Amino acid sequence: MSDDNLMAPPRRLSLSLGGGEISYLEWKLAEGLPPLHFAHANGFNGLTYRALLAPLAPYFHIRAWDARGHGMTTLPADPAAHKDWYIYRDDLIAFTERFAEDAGRPVLLAGHSMGGTASLMAAAERPDLVAGLCLADPVLIPPSVRRLLRLAGRFGFKLRGGDLAAGAEKRRARWKDKETIIAAYKGRGAFRTWPDRFLADYVEGGTKPTGDGEVELACAPAWEAANFRAQRHDPWAAIEKLRVPLTLLYAGKGSTCSPPGPQLLARKDPGATIARVGEATHFLPMEFPERLRQERLTLEARVERGSRA
Repeated sequence: MSDDNLMAPPRRLSLSLGGGEISYLEWKLAEGLPPLHFAHANGFNGLTYRALLAPLAPYFHIRAWDARGHGMTTLPADPAAHKDWYIYRDDLIAFTERFAEDAGRPVLLAGHSMGGTASLMAAAERPDLVAGLCLADPVLIPPSVRRLLRLAGRFGFKLRGGDLAAGAEKRRARWKDKETIIAAYKGRGAFRTWPDRFLADYVEGGTKPTGDGEVELACAPAWEAANFRAQRHDPWAAIEKLRVPLTLLYAGKGSTCSPPGPQLLARKDPGATIARVGEATHFLPMEFPERLRQERLTLEARVERGSRA
């Protein structure tokens, strides 16, 4: 399976939900393929992962959403009112209900970073909708750090220094054109290890015209920052409730999947693939797309064997 096999273009569709629409991409090359949903990281969008997902189109019926506040999705996103990621869990449950109904079977949920955490919480809440769970460096912050973040929010102060939220707030939102964004981001910061095609798709799926010839980021910097600070959800409680087959790949460098996350996930599913990818950073899907694709196929094969047992 080649990561250059990008001949299958996705369709862009939408689902009406609570005051707006969820925009999503779909690859559906044949009837009866097992359904797979991919949830992106904070600040990104579904199209960012086209080079990862398109080669899987012969094997899966794929949907990849733009989460609330991201990409082309129009659901309300108020940074001042944003306290936790349960809103993504609940959106994903509603989205997966429709996908499972359309496909006639439970859905394999996959996700990166924030999208992995939302997928984990959705699977814990509604295992009837979920065939399996494939996580790429999900955000699992140690309970002690989460308590510190909650206290910071309660008393109105912000953690500074290497604060990702502060960096997001400073992000430039408006640009002359998409080419200027690509030139500014290429080889720098979070995008340092990204192949060109991932960066181009991130910009294509994550910008909107302003009406005066320029473009702006579809995920507002204030919303991206609010996601970093909105830590009142409890993924550890979700892990305790998990009852679905799972796979976890996490980064060897700067992972957001902190101990005891991998160990607890391994206990929940004795047959799980739990692997630290030593050379990977948090942007594992961009750096090792073939490894992720193979793990999804392996998990699906395991799910199918289980359904026949």
